[in-house]
Amino acid sequence: MLTVLHLTAAESAIWHTLQPGIKEGWTVEPEEGNFRDSPERRRMRLHLLKLRDPKLLAFQKKASQAGTVDALTALILGTDLKKVNDADLAELFFAIGPGPIGRIVESMLGTAVKDEDIEGVAALTTIRRSLYQAMIPA
Repeated sequence: MLTVLHLTAAESAIWHTLQPGIKEGWTVEPEEGNFRDSPERRRMRLHLLKLRDPKLLAFQKKASQAGTVDALTALILGTDLKKVNDADLAELFFAIGPGPIGRIVESMLGTAVKDEDIEGVAALTTIRRSLYQAMIPA
């Protein structure tokens, strides 16, 4: 089980507003990734996605037409990803990039009420950290 959250300053501010009980057992480390994405690069990654899940194929079409990070984030938050296989999820997260993942983290933190919610946030922050490492040139 993941117990570390890699949070940006804005996410940490949300974390500090949560009830103390929900924060027990979790370690917060600062996320300082600074990859600057562009709409063009994101559209290209979305275009190149190799997905198999029919639900995600429809998502891919809508996502490639989303004009802003906010629109893409809303689309992701409105899509049930619970039964999507890991390979498709990995492709999807790479395509959307760390920016929208951060917006999802903020949204999930703002509504977190139990440990399972925080587990989801921890997983997303770990994925985002991996994306930062993969996308920033050495």
